[in-house]
Amino acid sequence: MSAEGGRSSSTRHAVHELTRQFGREPTNSPVSGPLANLIHQKSLPKILSHIAKTPPVTAPPDVENVNHSFIPTGNGGVVKPYPADPDDTKTQEVMVDQTSASESESDESPPNPVTSIAQIRPTLRQSVQPSKIESSEYVIGLDQIQEQVRRLALRRGFTLNIMVVGRSGLGKSTLINTLFRSSVLPRTCTASGSEPAKTTEIRTTQTAIHENGVRLDLTVTDTPGFGDRIDNTNCWEPALEYINEQYEKYLIEEQSAERTRWIHDTRVHCCLYFIPPTGHGLRPLDLEVLQRLHNVVNIIPVIAKADTLTLEERQEFKKNIQLDLAQHRIDVYPFAKYDHPDDFAVNESYRKMVPFAVVGSEQVHNVMGQMVLGRQNGWGLVQVEDPGHCEFHHLRNLLIRNRMQDLIELTSAIHYEAFRRRRLMETNGTMIDMCSLNESHI
Repeated sequence: MSAEGGRSSSTRHAVHELTRQFGREPTNSPVSGPLANLIHQKSLPKILSHIAKTPPVTAPPDVENVNHSFIPTGNGGVVKPYPADPDDTKTQEVMVDQTSASESESDESPPNPVTSIAQIRPTLRQSVQPSKIESSEYVIGLDQIQEQVRRLALRRGFTLNIMVVGRSGLGKSTLINTLFRSSVLPRTCTASGSEPAKTTEIRTTQTAIHENGVRLDLTVTDTPGFGDRIDNTNCWEPALEYINEQYEKYLIEEQSAERTRWIHDTRVHCCLYFIPPTGHGLRPLDLEVLQRLHNVVNIIPVIAKADTLTLEERQEFKKNIQLDLAQHRIDVYPFAKYDHPDDFAVNESYRKMVPFAVVGSEQVHNVMGQMVLGRQNGWGLVQVEDPGHCEFHHLRNLLIRNRMQDLIELTSAIHYEAFRRRRLMETNGTMIDMCSLNESHI
């Protein structure tokens, strides 16, 4: 078969397919005018050239969003619908160019098949609605965030800084050692009967405690000799100065140009204030000190050596202390105004126990085959961890097991921020004496 015969056959097939697509009858066909004449002339290049010069027709809104391209395929020249795909544009261009190569020889101005095919392709696109995935079908892993925080916390360890304030002989060192089951604080009174230290200097002890893979860097600040003198004027100043010095130290480190990744926190997170078991109420010295301290640190008051009081005396003593605290507007931990709704019920039970009547002991006794901590008296054994004997169990839960992290966060968000704001407002770019920041001078 000659080239002219093959080209004529290819043209007939193309025109036949176009006629089938647009309709056979002139009255029913959407093709009219010059394009109909070109179809009857069976000239495929001229048809494509005419279509290229004709603007595309916009489909009505209710037309199904289906995209077809008419691609001449093979030597037979059969035109069949092909789904629109951006990836196969180059393939279509090559196929059209090969089919129309032989026909372009007889035409003076051959059309651009690539442009023609691109322009007759409909421009409507089918909108794809994203499928809604139920939460039960797919999990993105947000529950693993707490595991990440746990690993980082265990790697860094935890820090707790406690200050104990009270006169000598109230069992401050014994209670701290009982709380942490470790020899954290040495005794101020030796076994030889030497006099206890009568100094108002601050003594700090640092201890690392390990339990079940958790490390706690514990710092306990003691105030030996506090309130032991006849004239106790301004005996609270060493404690206040130490607390503010730690805030100042942290502020300087925080504003340093070259600070470490983790600032070593030496701020006092909690102050255990020991009340002697007089059975009456707070002394004037106690009220004065608590009024100075409660603005700069979290205070937890405790009744020392509560086994010296009967149950009735203990309850009456606690009521008197709570009344004194309310009358003098002394806020002690836990604070009601900073309670989260989820923690209100538990914190309210703690507030009703304040001050905690505690007993400390490092002596272990065998009670019905169990080794317990307790104080042996003539009338019996006081078990330290028995809630029916004292409130040591509740104090430990508050201080360590339930609210330790809350104490740390309140120190940073409330007390330290108050010091930082006051410090920046008063300095005005110049350093001032730390004593002027004490509550006793404001």
